[in-house]
Amino acid sequence: MRVCMRLRNQEWGSRQGQGLQVTQDDTARRQGVVAVAAISTADFDGKGCANLQAGSTKLRRFDDIYDYARFGAVCKPWLSFSHRFYKHKHHLFRANHQLPLLVVPMEGHQEIRGLYNIAKDTLCNQIQLSLPYKRCCGSSHGWLFFVDNKSPQIELVLINPFASESENSMIKLPPIQCDDGDRVMHMDEYGVNKVVLSKDPNDFPNDFEVIAIYGGTQTLAHYKSGNNFWSYAKPNKEIQCFADVIFYKGMAYAVDFYSWIVRIYRKRYKQRPGGNNSSPCYLRFKTINEGLSEYLWCDYSGNAYLVETSMGELLHVRRDYLTMEERIRKDAEIEEEMKRARAEYEARTQEDHDELREEINKIMDELENQQVEEYVEPDVSKYLEELPKYDKPQLSVNFTVFKLNFPSSRGQKSMETLNGEILFVGDNNSVSVPSSRCPTLIPNSIYYTDDYVGDYFQNLAFGSCDTGVFNLENKEFGKHFVPSFSAKGMPPPIFVVPRYRCSAKKIV
Repeated sequence: MRVCMRLRNQEWGSRQGQGLQVTQDDTARRQGVVAVAAISTADFDGKGCANLQAGSTKLRRFDDIYDYARFGAVCKPWLSFSHRFYKHKHHLFRANHQLPLLVVPMEGHQEIRGLYNIAKDTLCNQIQLSLPYKRCCGSSHGWLFFVDNKSPQIELVLINPFASESENSMIKLPPIQCDDGDRVMHMDEYGVNKVVLSKDPNDFPNDFEVIAIYGGTQTLAHYKSGNNFWSYAKPNKEIQCFADVIFYKGMAYAVDFYSWIVRIYRKRYKQRPGGNNSSPCYLRFKTINEGLSEYLWCDYSGNAYLVETSMGELLHVRRDYLTMEERIRKDAEIEEEMKRARAEYEARTQEDHDELREEINKIMDELENQQVEEYVEPDVSKYLEELPKYDKPQLSVNFTVFKLNFPSSRGQKSMETLNGEILFVGDNNSVSVPSSRCPTLIPNSIYYTDDYVGDYFQNLAFGSCDTGVFNLENKEFGKHFVPSFSAKGMPPPIFVVPRYRCSAKKIV
């Protein structure tokens, strides 16, 4: 007899069978459960059925989905019971405060990903995910986000490899309309920086929201279930590019690279505008924390995150890829370049200005009369050959953490400790877990994955190498999962909090 838990096959273009599969033969199944739950023969009744009372005692010790899946493989009653117990525990301890697993590349298998348990430092060999061979641009409530194809529009697809047979395992959202300024190379992988969900669409199919950070300008788009459109953010002179978004206590918040933090509102236009991004609604912002508006390298963070702790506090995490000395040097170089540009401008005659204006007008006329052709992904092979050869990858050099003061007041306060919390940041919906729930991990630390799209080309030769652990108290770095060199061309790892859903009918 074999135990098999598999999602029903779904098609995505020519792709077949996205999903999660767990297989064990009968002997391995019994041995695996004994190893995890320390089940003895006394835990079975005279008919060979597992004792639920004994099982409930074992279940209280479990922390991750892998333990529950192996526990449920004992027999049908335990399979159903473990599902109910996990679901109850999940609601007591919400998704963003549960220990995540790491979706990692599998050597020799382009479209197969594995699950790595950081707390146990083990790869869950019995669980493999069939996923597209491309970067995952977000994970939230057990769902993974991908951009469907290469086109002028961004077509987001949500895949839940942990969904049960009676639930949706794939959702296609309406396309995000992109202007020319929003397009970047490799739109299908880097056209969207990050996506988060407000709720699990399987639990709340008519009441979930999605916010995406997309395009070269890293602006926001908002989708509400039941709509056939996205709402877009109006240009903001102070906030240049967004780094992260979060749904916190019923509201949506976003942070940029200069520490501006805003609350997001959706408003309806009195009169629907025209243009490519035409939508009946738009996004407005209310400032929660005023950032640094000089736009100097000294004020810039390589990435930023918003994290809700298990105590309900909202944290702002800044991630730096340059030391302060390097940033000061860059600011000095920019200042010198600006001085030279100002001197050249002042030396120009009126005739020079007229010629330049005429040339600009000519270019603008050509663009307006240009025929709109079918979008073709640019060939960047020549560009890649001309890139400088980097002798080292871009790595994180520091993290700083702040606690937001609202709703009592605006602003934020620097923190030197996480009060026993452990943070998990990257392309995922940021997660915070009390260290008491994962004693094998380092308390007051930040576990991070490689998510800096800006240095994609610099790190191309080294793979997804900027993964590690940062201890906020002693400022020391460490490592967790490091992809092998042979996996350097594969999609980077991403944290995910899986949802365990199963039924007794899955045992065949």
